[in-house]
Amino acid sequence: MGSPDVGSAAAHALKQQFGVTKPISTAGPTEADLLRTTELEKFLVEAGLYESNDEAARREEVLGQLNLIVKSWVRQLTSQRGYTDQMIEEANAVIFTFGSYRLGVMKYYNMILLGLYCFNS
Repeated sequence: MGSPDVGSAAAHALKQQFGVTKPISTAGPTEADLLRTTELEKFLVEAGLYESNDEAARREEVLGQLNLIVKSWVRQLTSQRGYTDQMIEEANAVIFTFGSYRLGVMKYYNMILLGLYCFNS
């Protein structure tokens, strides 16, 4: 017996469907798509819609502080509700970012859309 045909494995991976409906297209971007993407990115930079490195660093610092506050809050709630010390220690939360922040197109005055997921590991 030989090794599996790599070509057929790749073809199977391409045929795999995610979601309920089939994709509109499985083709990659065309040269025109790539050119338009480059032009759009250039416009966004010229319009000042990308954060500076200092702004991004400050925002990351604030998100880190918020993350610590949320984790502390979740443990405090777990304690107040009478859970065991082990469960309090294992209680956790994760902050997810959405929107323009997640896409990397931000200014200092934009809000950050957040989702919070709390769990006990």
